Formats: sequence, C-alpha cells, structure tokens
Amino acid sequence: MCILSVLAEVAASRDADELSETVCAVNRDFSAAPLLAHILLEDWHRSHENIVFELGLIGNPSVVDAIASAARTKFKSLVEWDRWCRFQRECAFALARIGTNESRAALEEMVRSEDAHLRQVGEEGLSYWPMPYGVY
Repeated sequence: MCILSVLAEVAASRDADELSETVCAVNRDFSAAPLLAHILLEDWHRSHENIVFELGLIGNPSVVDAIASAARTKFKSLVEWDRWCRFQRECAFALARIGTNESRAALEEMVRSEDAHLRQVGEEGLSYWPMPYGVY
C-alpha cells in the first residue's frame, strides 16, 4: 500500500499514535503534501511539529496557506506542552524552505502580525528565505 493511502486511512481513523508513525514514513513524498497540509490544521493529533517539518522538506508550494494558517492557530497539545512558540518558528522555517514568492509573502504577513513572537519568527524566516536545501 502506498504511503498516501496509508496516510488517508490514518487521517480518516483519527488515530493520533498511528499518525505520528505514518508522518515519519512519508519520506518527502511530494504527493502527500496536500493531505499533510489538511491534517496539519486539525486538532485531534499531536503531530503538528512533525508534519510542518516534513512539509518544509517536501517543499510543495501548494501548502503555503496551510502552514501560514497553522502558525496562527493555537493547537491544544502545543499550548499544553509549551511548544507553541517553537512550532511558530518551525512554520517560518518551512515557509523559508519552500522558497516561493507566496511563501515569502506569508513570512512578510507574519512580520506584520500583532503577535510579537510571530513577528520575530517571521523576520527570522525572511532572513533565511529562500533556505537552501540541507540547512533545515
């Protein structure tokens, strides 16, 4: 079974533990990016950091809006584990890694945010944009 089918089944079952293992097996599969982006914005799992990291590695420009939205969404598990600020930074790095004009615009929007930390990580992301492969 291909990884995209497995990922779709795991998302449908909402099995948070299985999702964590499956994200690790995506292995930069470009075709998995849209589904990962959809899952990224859901709050039933604890894999937001792993997903955004994988999306940055994949580099599919179609996921820019989802990553930018995720950077502004306070997911329950990230807040509970005090990982929210780190996640915002990972979103900025993923956008820098994607390296398109749209990802740059998303980082520039972060810089204009009222959220001081989001502004800071947006600036950091811009300082790396476009992030050469292998830096992330």
